[in-house]
Amino acid sequence: MRNGGARRVSNFMTHGYRTRRLAADYSVPLITDVKCAKLLVEALRMVGGKAPRMKTHTDCMSSRKMIRLPGLIDVHVHTRDPGEVHKEDFASCTAAALAGGITIIFAMPNTNPAVVDHKTFAIAKAQAVAESRCDYALFAGASSDNYNDIREIAPHVAALKMYLNETFTTLRLTDLTVWIKHFESWPKKYPLCVHAEGQTTAAVLLLASLHSRPIHVCHVARKEEIQIIRAAKEHGLAVTCEVCPHHLFLCQDDLDRIGYERGQVSPPLGTKEDQQALWDNIDVIDCFATDHAPHTVQEKSSEKPPPGFPGLETMLPLLLTAVHEGKLTIEDIIDKLYRNPKRIFNIPDQRNTYIEIDMDDEWIIPEAMTYSKSNWTPFTGMKVRGSVHRVVLRGEIAYIEGQVLINPGFGQDIRDIQYNTKTSSTLHAPITSVQLADIVNKPLSLDSLISPNYEKSNIHIDVHEDDQIESFTHLLQPASHKSSVHFAPYTDAIDKEHSKALPSQRTISPLPISNVTRYKSDSNPNLLMTAVASIPTVHTSNSLIGHHVLTVEIFNKDILKDIFHLAETFRNAIRKERPLDHILKGKIMASIFYEVSTRTSCSFAAAMERLGGRVIYMDGSTSSVKKGETLEDSVTVMAGYADVVVLRHSAPGAAARVAQHCRKPILNAGDGTGEHPTQALLDIFTIRDEFGTVNGLTITMVGDLKHGRTVHSLARLLTLYNVELRYVNPPGLDMPNHVVNYVAERGISQERFSTLEEALPDTDVLYITRIQNERFATQEQYHKMCGFFIVTPQLMSRAKRKMAVMHPLPRVFEISKEFDTDPRAAYFRQAENGVYVRMALLAMVLGRI
Repeated sequence: MRNGGARRVSNFMTHGYRTRRLAADYSVPLITDVKCAKLLVEALRMVGGKAPRMKTHTDCMSSRKMIRLPGLIDVHVHTRDPGEVHKEDFASCTAAALAGGITIIFAMPNTNPAVVDHKTFAIAKAQAVAESRCDYALFAGASSDNYNDIREIAPHVAALKMYLNETFTTLRLTDLTVWIKHFESWPKKYPLCVHAEGQTTAAVLLLASLHSRPIHVCHVARKEEIQIIRAAKEHGLAVTCEVCPHHLFLCQDDLDRIGYERGQVSPPLGTKEDQQALWDNIDVIDCFATDHAPHTVQEKSSEKPPPGFPGLETMLPLLLTAVHEGKLTIEDIIDKLYRNPKRIFNIPDQRNTYIEIDMDDEWIIPEAMTYSKSNWTPFTGMKVRGSVHRVVLRGEIAYIEGQVLINPGFGQDIRDIQYNTKTSSTLHAPITSVQLADIVNKPLSLDSLISPNYEKSNIHIDVHEDDQIESFTHLLQPASHKSSVHFAPYTDAIDKEHSKALPSQRTISPLPISNVTRYKSDSNPNLLMTAVASIPTVHTSNSLIGHHVLTVEIFNKDILKDIFHLAETFRNAIRKERPLDHILKGKIMASIFYEVSTRTSCSFAAAMERLGGRVIYMDGSTSSVKKGETLEDSVTVMAGYADVVVLRHSAPGAAARVAQHCRKPILNAGDGTGEHPTQALLDIFTIRDEFGTVNGLTITMVGDLKHGRTVHSLARLLTLYNVELRYVNPPGLDMPNHVVNYVAERGISQERFSTLEEALPDTDVLYITRIQNERFATQEQYHKMCGFFIVTPQLMSRAKRKMAVMHPLPRVFEISKEFDTDPRAAYFRQAENGVYVRMALLAMVLGRI
């Protein structure tokens, strides 16, 4: 029995994790080893086949070796967009990238039209803004006459690309004097990349040396090329290079299998000797890059086939296979697809971005991969070991088990983030097709091309439970042992050492190898975490300091991510028994409840005390309210004794009313049939915890929707996500029109059902609420509404295996106790989450993060 009581590493609930958690929660013996299982079966046979009683709703799954890596970066991709979208476009290309574990692509400039000036950059950028699913940057192309103008867009592009040999483009530069002019005009602080083969490689390295500027050589393919680059590095030249998987894993001998026409690529496949030279000099290679260059099957089968291979979906499995064969290490992959590209091209971090890899998944590459339009691959029939299980991009599950989940337009231009951080420019709306003509036909302001999706805050990667704790290290007292599992840039010490070695070449340089440590996950001993040197602390862009929390309308996605991230940090710290009582030490919370409460009042109190604060209490039955004191006076007085006030009252809008008279932050703990914003926060936190995402889910709300403030707030807050809402309620207890209208105005699908049986089969989250006795004038009216919908094991046999049943509690009769042992019963986990979410909210409102 292994790993029974640990929490999962990721938010996505796999069958294996669900089984392990059930085994721990309900003390069910769980066998995870095949040999032990065989012994058990043999033992049962020997005793007559009488098996012990077992719990239902559990499954059996063999262990898989999973590792988590940072989102990978491919610095050489041909999107074919604009101009040849029948081959590929930004939507299909970035979907293929995500399927291959790549979260940033650099798009090459040899499109139609080629990206060589403001006008053509605007055209390509408009396509990228509208269609990209992952993050990106666009290359600028060097032409024979744009050396004076192209530098103006240098801050906005990935790099300048110079084509010095024959290839699939109109941008080839044959005049050495043009090379020199581009070397002189392109700013040294921005990367410059060259397509150079054979002797041209030596020539361009000499030119770079004469101009004392760093240079990056694309798709090195020949023995003499890698040898001259090694010699250049040994003599101190600031040169970096990349190699493509097809030059590492294919050679001329494979053309018989691939076919001569389809095997055409630029640079061409090398000999066995060339291929071996690349492997022998793997330490010289700075980056792996796909040179993803898709063409249709018909084009590749023609008499004059264009050069190029698709490669986004096959690169990582091929490299992982090389790891199993001992040719590479996981560290090589991280260096050449994450660390080095970040340094060479000055790429910002991607917040909450990582990929999960199944190291032991053996499969044969099919004739065509799933997402690229090319519908073929030169690697068909090759047996590989390793696959991408999941990709999380900026906190959203972008890809999981073969399915891309995010829509076109989600991707951000990474240069926008850097440019706007420096210039503090105002964001503009996305470029539409109507606006595109204006952009093309009038002088261009580069600010107008800023992606509408970029995030202003400094972004860091924080993915593992320990990462989340380390991300808020300033909140936690020093511990004798801290895990530093991070996927992020180098430490300051490495940065300083690196800058000393190349003082004038900050953005392009050969990179040192950092010391790393491998950790095993708390919740899966097979999930190996690669620890890169520690990163700077992640700070939230806390906009809640000193603010009232009266309604869910104050929240946006960024605030929710900060709250949930901090809540996870606190939860993990508590489970690891790490001290938190210094965070709100000296602070006092006034708990004022005019209505009875168990979970809300106690969880707020527990939250405050776990963070080191204290709580003072007041209610309507044992205070001066009995003497006639008004709500406003009571709250004003209590606020004078405390730093924050938590208020529950029976009148809708009561919290907002007293907030006008209170100088301390008011947290609405429920105002009659109005709202319950903190309950909605913990509800969405729970949904994320159960499913790994909120987007794409069908959420069915059942019960007293008229009086239920929890569903009023939850429905409003869910409009920040892509969900479908369903309502099931007794007659006369419909969701109020003002809530329905609010949701409808934000484009969220809503549907009413008369029976739970009808709504249940497609439901992902079943949110049950009680019929609220206290809201009815008579007991007779109350009893008429009772008994319509009761969750039982029999009813839930109609529901999905993977779904969650939630309830804000208390329950009366609406959920049978027999259902409590079902793994889909999430309501007690939901109640526990209230402490962590309210801890995060208190810390943020009181400005202690």
